[in-house]
Amino acid sequence: MKEIVIVANAQYDESKLMGSEIDSFKEVVKLNRFTTGPHEKHLGSKCTMWVCNRKLILGATPFGYLYHDQWESKKRQHPELKKCLMVTYINTKNELEELIEWDKKDEYLEVANTLDSMSYIQKKWNQLRSSGRMKKPSTGLLTIIYFTMMYDVVHLYNFDHGSTVHYWGNLGKADQPMAASHDWSFDKRVVNELVKEGRIVYL
Repeated sequence: MKEIVIVANAQYDESKLMGSEIDSFKEVVKLNRFTTGPHEKHLGSKCTMWVCNRKLILGATPFGYLYHDQWESKKRQHPELKKCLMVTYINTKNELEELIEWDKKDEYLEVANTLDSMSYIQKKWNQLRSSGRMKKPSTGLLTIIYFTMMYDVVHLYNFDHGSTVHYWGNLGKADQPMAASHDWSFDKRVVNELVKEGRIVYL
């Protein structure tokens, strides 16, 4: 059994029925506002780990406390779901400790230590961009780097680095990847480097 696949939220190719292959992985990671329903034959029904950014957990968003509002329904839909992992940009150890302290009250929520991931991304920014302040990394990129530090090979599906709208529909212009303050071309270059190194494999 292959170890881990991260499934992103781009507009998928409807001719590709990847659900069964995705479900064959031991660990299936899905991101933020992922949905299942009619998308299962394309994106799989399995989810062992739900990754959310801090805004969708702490509630600083028009969509409210996504994790707190939806954990029970996600767990019913995905009995194999073990936890929700907060993957967010963390710049200091104190910031990490504050988030961990906050999350202790919830047995299903875990804060990812992304300090090493952030350091890696900053180093790549300096190499590839060489000037200008680093833009806030996307949840997708942070998640990819986080798991490449835990697994020899990480598989990806349905990432297009901000080129299309989310597959579940248009929740408003501000919700779409193009409106986010990420450097999608930078994300793509970092991931492509890892593909060349054999650390990432696209399905």
